[in-house]
Amino acid sequence: MKRFVCKVACILVLAALGITLPGCGDKERKLVRYSLKPAPLFDLSHCYSNSKWRSNLKYLYQPLPKPLNDAKIVVNKKRHILYLFSGDTLMRIYPINLGPDPLNDKIKAGDGRTPEGRYFICNKNPKSKYYKSLGISYPSKEDAKRGLEMGFISKKQYEAIVYAIDHGKRPPWFTRLGGAVCIHGGGIGWDWTRGCIALRNADVQELFEVTRVGTPVIIISGLPKEEKRIPQKPSLLTTANSVHKHRSLD
Repeated sequence: MKRFVCKVACILVLAALGITLPGCGDKERKLVRYSLKPAPLFDLSHCYSNSKWRSNLKYLYQPLPKPLNDAKIVVNKKRHILYLFSGDTLMRIYPINLGPDPLNDKIKAGDGRTPEGRYFICNKNPKSKYYKSLGISYPSKEDAKRGLEMGFISKKQYEAIVYAIDHGKRPPWFTRLGGAVCIHGGGIGWDWTRGCIALRNADVQELFEVTRVGTPVIIISGLPKEEKRIPQKPSLLTTANSVHKHRSLD
């Protein structure tokens, strides 16, 4: 009887030890190891076309110098994000809204599209209708060449655009190619602009303070080349925009 009681006691002790000490059940109870390194706010892996750049995410939360050294703006239309760089270092990520046709390239005035290509800030308006605005040098020489070939502008207008771009000035904005495409405030929520890039007022305030006239602005669709050939279905933001009246340009 004593032996039986001892055996039972030993079994109970071993069972208790099996629960508290590592054993065959430890694999099921193993805790996930979490990294203390903060995760990026967005997936940055495909945000900037095929160009290589270094990203130190700690700068996203640091005050920016005014002006920002070697500033550069990159807009990804598909992701609805504006990236602000200092050289190759990512400094800020801002959510944006565009026009009623947000993914296709701008061709002419009134098409509700945001242009794609390489531009620069050509003027700054502290008294914009939409808080503050940074004018983009659309149309570029490439846009003007395409417009000339399509018959939207004359040779004289083409030459005026080329001259302005070559001299770092604002190109003519009131041809059939359109213009007055700006980065401005007014808030976000749906694609409500007529082709401009809308941000929250606080974000535009920061951009306005740290960038200069001449700051490069690169705008990409964010779409694969083969996908760009497919007509885009209206997004929920575009559908919502159809309910609202378009706001005028700056």
